[in-house]
Amino acid sequence: MTEARPSGLPLTPAAIRALIAKVPRLDIAIKNTPLEEARNLSRHLGGPRIFVKRDDLTGVAFGGNKLRNLEFRLACTMQEEPDTVIVGLDLQSNSARQTVGACNRLGLKTILVLEGARPNAVQGNLLVDYLLGAEIHFAADRDAQRAIMDRRAAEVRAAGGRPHILNDNPMFDVASALAYIETTLEVLDQLAERALAPSHVYMSSSGKGQAGILLAGKLLGAGFAMHGVTATDEFHLPSRTAGIARQTLDALGLDVPVCEDEVINFDGYVGSGYGVPSEAGNEAVRLFARTEGIILDPIYTGKAAAGLIDHVRTGRLGRDDVVVFVHTGGTPAVFTWNTLWTGEEDRPAAGGQS
Repeated sequence: MTEARPSGLPLTPAAIRALIAKVPRLDIAIKNTPLEEARNLSRHLGGPRIFVKRDDLTGVAFGGNKLRNLEFRLACTMQEEPDTVIVGLDLQSNSARQTVGACNRLGLKTILVLEGARPNAVQGNLLVDYLLGAEIHFAADRDAQRAIMDRRAAEVRAAGGRPHILNDNPMFDVASALAYIETTLEVLDQLAERALAPSHVYMSSSGKGQAGILLAGKLLGAGFAMHGVTATDEFHLPSRTAGIARQTLDALGLDVPVCEDEVINFDGYVGSGYGVPSEAGNEAVRLFARTEGIILDPIYTGKAAAGLIDHVRTGRLGRDDVVVFVHTGGTPAVFTWNTLWTGEEDRPAAGGQS
């Protein structure tokens, strides 16, 4: 971390980019992803202008937001000159898929230790993990996961290898925030080309990427509201987001106060729990697909979209608003939850058009 210094605000986009450029990074993701206006969706909802930032199109291994993060995380990793990256994540983790793809680009072996039992039918992200060639282990819980990671690291060292456990990477959280400061700058440039500015930004949040968008608005003095929609009740998102924002400011050498009261987060769209589709989220997935041909996932982006849709329907967002929805990827999950999209309600009635 660099020594913090006071900073007068607002900063210019060029000044922010110059600070980010001082942080080591790799070139893995496709950046400057498209910003598409969802005209049919807006018309259907009778609401604001809605734009979708297509960060599902970042390239490697089906794309997604994690590839932007991994440019910073793996730059830190590569300073150790490893030949193997070990990471512990959830069974159907989007991050796991993108990490393996990124490591393949760097010529590194990847060992995944996934929390959960190996399913009888391998689908979704897990299927892609196997396709990408990861060595995969399954752990019953977090303690078992950690033990397996440590054991495999010791075994790699004993065989003459150089392992790096990515969970211990000091850039694990800050990388996400840095990536989404930069993404926000892209969005603002893309809207400025249309002579527009956002009033609200929506994103599925566990605190990391949201911290970056919040910081971008704060550093620029921009007037948009960052709305994080959480898909998990594991964290207290306002305090976590503010904490990651402060760590990120430290990494950039900026002395700017951030408190959790500045964090806008909605936790009412989780449904019955993390990793479990919700009725509102499923409706949002169908609505994006059938109005715009954009595929969300039912775990993260679907629930975030459910929040946005509810806010339009309840009048929180008005016709004059300009809303950006950040599509963070996760597309392979639609195959894991394939029965959601093949119900009787989706079949034509007898004698109807097909």
